[in-house]
Amino acid sequence: MARIPQHFIDQLLERTDIVSLIDARVSLKKSGHEYAACCPFHDEKTPSFTVSPTKQFYHCFGCGAHGTAISFLMEYDRLEFRDAVEVLAQQSGLEIPEEAATANESGPRREPLFEVMALADRRYRSALRETPAAIDYLKRRGVSGAMAKTYGLGFAPDAWDTLAGALRDRASAHRAGLLIERDSGGYFDRFRNRLMFPIRDTRGRTVAFGGRTLGDDKAKYLNSPETPLFHKSDHMYGLFEARQALRDIPRLLVVEGYMDVIALAQHGFPNAVATLGTATTQSHLTTLFRHTSEVLFCFDGDAAGVRAARKALEQSLPVMRGARRVRFLFMPEEADPDTLVRGEDGPARFQQAIDEARPASAVLLDALTDDIDLNTPDGRAQLVEAARGYVNALPPEAFRAELIAEIARLAGLPAEDLRQMYAKAPSRATPTADTDSRGHEIRLTPVSRALSLLLSDPSLAGQVEDLEAVRQSTARGAAILVEAIEFFANNPTIPVSHWLERHRDQRYFERLQQVASVTPPGSEDERAREFVQTVRRLGEYSAGRQSLRERYDRLVAQQARGPLDAEAARELKEVLRLLQRARDDTA
Repeated sequence: MARIPQHFIDQLLERTDIVSLIDARVSLKKSGHEYAACCPFHDEKTPSFTVSPTKQFYHCFGCGAHGTAISFLMEYDRLEFRDAVEVLAQQSGLEIPEEAATANESGPRREPLFEVMALADRRYRSALRETPAAIDYLKRRGVSGAMAKTYGLGFAPDAWDTLAGALRDRASAHRAGLLIERDSGGYFDRFRNRLMFPIRDTRGRTVAFGGRTLGDDKAKYLNSPETPLFHKSDHMYGLFEARQALRDIPRLLVVEGYMDVIALAQHGFPNAVATLGTATTQSHLTTLFRHTSEVLFCFDGDAAGVRAARKALEQSLPVMRGARRVRFLFMPEEADPDTLVRGEDGPARFQQAIDEARPASAVLLDALTDDIDLNTPDGRAQLVEAARGYVNALPPEAFRAELIAEIARLAGLPAEDLRQMYAKAPSRATPTADTDSRGHEIRLTPVSRALSLLLSDPSLAGQVEDLEAVRQSTARGAAILVEAIEFFANNPTIPVSHWLERHRDQRYFERLQQVASVTPPGSEDERAREFVQTVRRLGEYSAGRQSLRERYDRLVAQQARGPLDAEAARELKEVLRLLQRARDDTA
């Protein structure tokens, strides 16, 4: 399957009216230049969900949800990107082109990779039926035939060419991670003498494999490498099967291993998933919350498990909006979900453990109060500052308010004073303050400020006379700003959502959506003046930094020849101070 061409996405968005799309699912009412409703992503009585027909963009002042028409379908209808595109294409009477990616589009064609993965899947399943040792292993682990079928278990024979000798398209099998290329030419099988666990996407297609040895070898597990089909930070083992088993998923249990997932499913918990040899990421959580409102992490109760829980918690906070909940279940000593659920009264004991799982707030407060003496003023002040980053990562909803109240209680401060304190950013260089789509103060660098002004009124792009100095800037985000100015200068009538969708595959896509949701203050003329001045100032910073860099290089070269005199040493110190200030102002 080829990547969907960008020109088709553009055409699709041109034919899609986000107001009509959302109104068919959520009743909208006209409110000034926009439309409003109670947010479909969190419980509220007063409408804070708005849809902009100009931007073709939605956002919620309450929970911070925002995005394009495609994003709305992904969140509301719980669809993957391609499935959302297919829905819009069907509504618009368009057919998705299946042409190969061009030189300007990343990645090879994916259809051959899906085909070789499906062939390998069938081969491995067939081999399992013919391998008594693998069947005996599954029986010893208590895996039923029904579970082996549900999860598509297979076996990779102990041979170098089971797949290499059977697959015609070895180049695609190599790109899909099934084969390894020999230095002398040719290919050999990556997976050998291993029980095979197919990893499926949410459409049920096999995109990767996990392989486990039948014994206690040093490298028990081997996963597919990163491929055009598989990115381990995006996929979760067992999610497809959980969706198949449950129409509505009240919660998803995140465990560590494949066998944990299968054991839990066999004993009445088909809602378990596992990460794939990597820590939980925000991408994982965004995917999980698309299918449930509660994520429950299962970790060992030892020090390593507590550290892993805290890392998972850090990833969870930015996406905990609306009714979303995160809890943590710490396993008894020397137990894991597999052994616990299979033991005496296993399902009942595991359900009890779920019921007693700790909320995210309790785990966070434990982390914050470690090694802090709350009986001293210094300790209480240390808690307040340690909590700042975590609190400000949360949407301004009930959970954030509850956490502030608990921190205030521990610190002996009024909750309202603490809330106001956290609303003010720590002192550093002074980037512009503004409000995001939640009406919540955020801090914007000059680059982000210019971009937010532009995305609020794309016609401003036509007022920029000279972009060359900004183009040479090394400030973070300057290249994106230049690209946006050029795009809207050439396409002044295209909605902001079209430009945003061009960056969906980039790691900074969510940040762009946040900037697009900002509401810049001031009149149209005031915003226009500020935009032009900010872009000009960025160019001046760039030129000034280049001059500073030349002075720095000259002084360092002079120092290399011998000690600097007092005047040159003072000049070097001042240049370093100015360079740091320039970095702070434009980073």
